[in-house]
Amino acid sequence: MMFLMRSAFWLLILVLLIPTDQSQQNQIYGTAQTAMKDLAGFCDRNPKTCTTGQDAFQILVQKAQYGAQMIMALVEERPANEVLATSKPNSTATVGNGAVMPVPSAVPLQTWGLGDAGLGGAGLDGSSLDGSQDTLNAEDLEADWSGPNV
Repeated sequence: MMFLMRSAFWLLILVLLIPTDQSQQNQIYGTAQTAMKDLAGFCDRNPKTCTTGQDAFQILVQKAQYGAQMIMALVEERPANEVLATSKPNSTATVGNGAVMPVPSAVPLQTWGLGDAGLGGAGLDGSSLDGSQDTLNAEDLEADWSGPNV
């Protein structure tokens, strides 16, 4: 029932927005054209803003590429050092005003406290780095008390 009420509401809004005569249609079309021309000339009026946006977008793309490399390395179970060898250390990016901006080199996963596999010293299969999975002591292996009738 609520779906029908929502549908009726949005249908009513749509009907109210439809122009009724040719002059209203021309007015809506002219307004849309003006808005598009205004958007097209934004970078001409604000070159510094557009340059800053382009620079930020370039850095975002570089970070996304590096993140994708790290994720693929974890999926393929390659060591972190192999990922770092494939990335460009101390690379630079040229920003819109012609200046060269250094991009930080990759930081090894070990410095983040994540261990070699990136999982706090544990491998992807849950084993520790020395290959052992036996991490419980004798007290941990004892059964919990279940009550007198069990």
